[in-house]
Amino acid sequence: MLMDKVLRDCLPYSVFGVGGEGALQTAEFPPCLQKNRVHVWSACYRDLDLHCKVLSGITSREERYAASLFRNDADRRKYVLRHGLLRIILGNYTHGDPQELSFSTGKKGKPELVPHEGHAGVSFNLSHTSEMVIIGITRTQRIGVDIVRMDPSYHYHDIAEYILTPAEKAFMRRIEPARKFQAFFRIWALKEAILKTTGETLSGMKDTDTSDLIQEHSFPCGSLKFRKSLPPFFVWQFRNGPDHCCAVAVETGSGSPNAG
Repeated sequence: MLMDKVLRDCLPYSVFGVGGEGALQTAEFPPCLQKNRVHVWSACYRDLDLHCKVLSGITSREERYAASLFRNDADRRKYVLRHGLLRIILGNYTHGDPQELSFSTGKKGKPELVPHEGHAGVSFNLSHTSEMVIIGITRTQRIGVDIVRMDPSYHYHDIAEYILTPAEKAFMRRIEPARKFQAFFRIWALKEAILKTTGETLSGMKDTDTSDLIQEHSFPCGSLKFRKSLPPFFVWQFRNGPDHCCAVAVETGSGSPNAG
């Protein structure tokens, strides 16, 4: 099948166990999504571009219209590529026609699959940079993913003052100057993943403390309590290539898989 070829050609994926430590061995293809497992797919746009005809052909009319609103041709093309990719991946998990999948917006603006036989329990989230896209998939748990390019030229100091907690600022002060930008982007990705799990806005960054997850020389995984009124999350962070940092947050408590 041509769509399976797209997945095999340009989409490595990792499997994480909720409550476990680090990545598990990559499963066989096509993937089978078990309870308490998280699958994270990643791709470079340059690889997806080889399959542009297939990916653009399965996007919806609404997605093609949304793409047309971008002023830049490259941005339009990337929008179509990542949304076509999302459809192919979800089609594998739902055993449905990727072109026929329907999406809705949750209470807090988070995209989700419209409930349907075969779709129940499949939860997803997508993030991208100008170069890469990642997609996280779970069953029966809410998920948030984020990918950032760790750009040493980015002027992060002003925004760091606003979004970092006191404990995170103390951690940043201990980091040698040449590595501070990496620490900032790691914290940013963790916060984004957690907020995307709950559907919160960026204004919640300053209330989300990740200091117990951040270590200077490693990309750890571990449990993180985010606001006592909400279930705990299991969080992973890892590199994707030399200059991209990824974070995944999955709710470990009970709740609707696609809750906003």
